[in-house]
Amino acid sequence: MPTRRVCVTLAAVSGRVSALSHFQDDSMKKISLFLTFAALAGLFTACDEDTLTVGAEVMPGMDVVASSRQSFSVVSRSIHVDSVLANTNSCYLGSVIDPETRAKTTCDFLAQFYLMENFALPAPDRLAYRDESGVLADSCLLRLYFSGYYGDSLATMKLTVTELDTNRVMDEGVSYYTDIAPADYVNAASPYEVSQTYSLRGVSRQVTSSSAAYAGSLVVKLPAEYATAILRKYHANPEFFQNSYSFIHHVCPGFYVRTSGGVGSMLNVEMSVLDLFFSYHTTTAAGADTIEGGMQRLAATEEVIQNTHIENTIPAEMLDEGNAYTYLKSPAGIFTEVTLPVGDIVAGEHYTDTINAARITFPRINTEAGVTPLLSPASTILMLRKSELFSFFEQGRVADGRTAFIVDYQDAYNAYVFSNIASLITQMKLERDAGAGVSRTESEAVRNVKYAAWEAANPDWNKVVLVPVAADYSTTSSSYSTTTKTLLRVRNELGLSSAKLVGGPSGDLNIAVTYSRFNAD
Repeated sequence: MPTRRVCVTLAAVSGRVSALSHFQDDSMKKISLFLTFAALAGLFTACDEDTLTVGAEVMPGMDVVASSRQSFSVVSRSIHVDSVLANTNSCYLGSVIDPETRAKTTCDFLAQFYLMENFALPAPDRLAYRDESGVLADSCLLRLYFSGYYGDSLATMKLTVTELDTNRVMDEGVSYYTDIAPADYVNAASPYEVSQTYSLRGVSRQVTSSSAAYAGSLVVKLPAEYATAILRKYHANPEFFQNSYSFIHHVCPGFYVRTSGGVGSMLNVEMSVLDLFFSYHTTTAAGADTIEGGMQRLAATEEVIQNTHIENTIPAEMLDEGNAYTYLKSPAGIFTEVTLPVGDIVAGEHYTDTINAARITFPRINTEAGVTPLLSPASTILMLRKSELFSFFEQGRVADGRTAFIVDYQDAYNAYVFSNIASLITQMKLERDAGAGVSRTESEAVRNVKYAAWEAANPDWNKVVLVPVAADYSTTSSSYSTTTKTLLRVRNELGLSSAKLVGGPSGDLNIAVTYSRFNAD
């Protein structure tokens, strides 16, 4: 929006306020003017974000509210994050090396299976096959439905499936991170361990499970004895099948699916299902006896626990604090820490000013010529205070636009743009004032002495972190054909992404701040 439009709008409002002021005394006149221009303060930034002097240009000399704008340098650095909260039903399997950074990421996962309320198996006398020990199942399959993949579809990969332990179960109410130790939950004595090689080119494609469509399905053949053991427990201990909790703790604790060989591809596994196949006696429509094949399916869903285990090998040069750039790399991997210059923003004459807007942009540095990027930049990132880096996700919070902000990658600008974090800057200022015990009547020199002592004890007070995230929204439509998106959930992004951002210690990043001030006559 051009500056000219701002001038016309403010001039018109100023004229209306001036006309009304004839009917007010001097005190009321100041209050009226102040409230009017305070309400319009955000307009200065929204209409022209490139003009530092917009406030001075449009405000008449006699006005009691002044607006100004100033830009400040910002420093940032890459920080290594060894793990993040893994509260998602999407799991990842495989190992890839980013050709641009040489960072290696290997993912595998642990999954439990949900017991449906209508779960039922045929009675023993209806099952068609048995041996001297009891009934027999036909076969057992573990299907990994994936929505997409990264890397080379021709790469030869190897996976190993191992049963978990009913005596060491992942329990609800515990925050599990991506650095979980799978060995703590695996049944080392289980006979049900299977290894299998695969390439994505040989995997079945475009499949449908229930009502969802997937890009493909990786099928792992488990021993038929595993399905047989479940059938026999169902008949011997029906109480174990009353709910998922009993089922997981007594029958099927789940599986650990790990990457045991190969580099070059990674699957985004949206759903894991365990299929039990058996044959049973029945009758035809004509009343004749016959044997039919049956199947019971168990799925890993959000009602039970799934946990992606991640190992990252990060080259040391990516974390060099002297770099004139920073990284955003998921899963876990590398985040960008930003030090906001709050002390400079509220220093001097700006100490008593109102901060109406604070805009900061993080431009992305394009891939070097000759290098084919494997990973795209994260589609969505979250800015939150460093002190809340883990509690934010554990508490299930969402970005509130006051202390936590979420933005999408803007391809047109090749950047992430946070249009207004003024509320965060103001909160940091107030917290520092309260913590340091300063007052408005003290000189700046006295305040600075108190600030220095408090900041030494609270080094992260003005630091935020940029985190790749996956955001879930609900969409509603109105009768006027408009749609509204409501943010429902924010989780750590466990998919592969990588972006190099302008930053580092050089101060090439800037934050543009717009102020307003009440000038008493």
